[in-house]
Amino acid sequence: MEREIEVESENGAVIDAPRYYVTTAIDYPNAAPHIGHALEKVAADVVARYHRLQGHDTYFSMGVDENSQHVLRAAEAQGVDPHTWVNKINAAFQLAWSKLDISYDDWIRTTQERHTLASVEMFRRAQDNGDIYLSKYVGWYCPNCNTFYTTEELVGGHCPIHPTISPEWLEEENYFFTLSKYSDRLLEHIEAHPDFIVPFSRRAEVVALIKQGLHDFSVSRLTRPESPEWGIGVPDDPQHVIYVWFDALTNYLTSVGFPNDTEKFERYWPADAHVIGKDITRFHCLYWPAMLMSAQLPLPKQIAVHGFITADGQRISKTLGNVIDPVELVDKIGTDPVRFALTRGLSFAADGDFSRATLARLYNDELGNDLGNLLNRVVSMVQRYRGGTIPLPGESGEREVELQRVAFETREHASVALEAWEIGNALNIIWQLARRTNQYLEQSEPWKIARHPEQAGQLDTVLYSAAEATRLLAVLLAPYLPSTGNRILEQLGLPALAAGAWEARGTWGSERLQRVVSGALLFPRIDASSLEL
Repeated sequence: MEREIEVESENGAVIDAPRYYVTTAIDYPNAAPHIGHALEKVAADVVARYHRLQGHDTYFSMGVDENSQHVLRAAEAQGVDPHTWVNKINAAFQLAWSKLDISYDDWIRTTQERHTLASVEMFRRAQDNGDIYLSKYVGWYCPNCNTFYTTEELVGGHCPIHPTISPEWLEEENYFFTLSKYSDRLLEHIEAHPDFIVPFSRRAEVVALIKQGLHDFSVSRLTRPESPEWGIGVPDDPQHVIYVWFDALTNYLTSVGFPNDTEKFERYWPADAHVIGKDITRFHCLYWPAMLMSAQLPLPKQIAVHGFITADGQRISKTLGNVIDPVELVDKIGTDPVRFALTRGLSFAADGDFSRATLARLYNDELGNDLGNLLNRVVSMVQRYRGGTIPLPGESGEREVELQRVAFETREHASVALEAWEIGNALNIIWQLARRTNQYLEQSEPWKIARHPEQAGQLDTVLYSAAEATRLLAVLLAPYLPSTGNRILEQLGLPALAAGAWEARGTWGSERLQRVVSGALLFPRIDASSLEL
């Protein structure tokens, strides 16, 4: 159930509006982002935009996780100091998300003072609750994913997430968090809240981990005199810095004002959804809820876990040379086509693939033919047959009634899918309306009706119905294709979308159509070879 706030309607009456807080995982700034990073960000942005269109007070946070040892290694490899390095890579991440029109409200950097305060507060709360103790860690540690592994978890002596990395053997004194203490409470919470972890397959994996037995985890690393000072110091112990995952997870609290801005924090916490990749479920579905329980803070409502994305069927890797730069891709083909290709077949329950060939096909066949050509036909016919004025409809026939039914069901079913993080399914549902509208024109044949003046009323109905269905497509596609949605509305002579439009402008006849305006083709045909980078 979403939290409520009071807002004023146009007539001054006080009404309730739900609030919605969504986050993505924060990324390590050890290298510039690639198309794999973009999948999660676009997916979360689709849902954030959907909630804004619902009229919800939506807050969307993203950022970078800078307090990692392999960030130091990346800086050293480039021959620059770590602050210079993280500033450079931070700018690269923000550029990429700007190019992809990601509408985040807050950008977290874990080197910010506000985040240090939040992390120290979380550590102190765990200490005060008796959940932090000093012991010795003996085992494997991967500096790339900042994860501790047992020998059994390694794959051929390598990190299970980074197959080219051989983890380091560590023997050092660390502070530990009593994760094992929270096993029963974690299991009870997950079983009492079936939608806490989605999709179901990810939930089942986490439950299996709990039933295998949870072990306390290290929450600090020793400082080393030969290394630059980096990370957040453990309170009252300068020999230790807080383990990067303990401080990284706290970013979700930092973004909403914890611990000092109580008004903002009470307004937005708990988060409605954390959007993460399947490789970090252990941290978000076990460590993080236990940390919050220890701090006596509410747990997030949901953790939405997505799979990985490959490039042309292969794992994205610098070694393989198949890293795709989203900035270069957007510069070649545009923002909305890349967003469309990332979400068109997206299922959080499975891994996906991204290829330039598929992008070109989707651009030409679906964006160009199904959507762009539809708008062009509607605008051209209204200009040709009615001088640019969109006519009022006459009596609806069976085709019109069926088109209106499809439009109604599309909005309803797409909403259900988006609420369930079925982002690709929701887009497929919406796309069926685009295809049905094209079929409606083919079946109605307005170019033939126009030859018979006595059928003017029927022509008016067909032109209006096609224009209205296209208008609804602009609203429904806006979370995925924000620029395209507004370009469609502009050619239909209508204002850009604003908060609440899914409700106010998303039903048949909810907005008066008047005149079309000529504009450029939405998606001029491209050659696939033009996408080679």
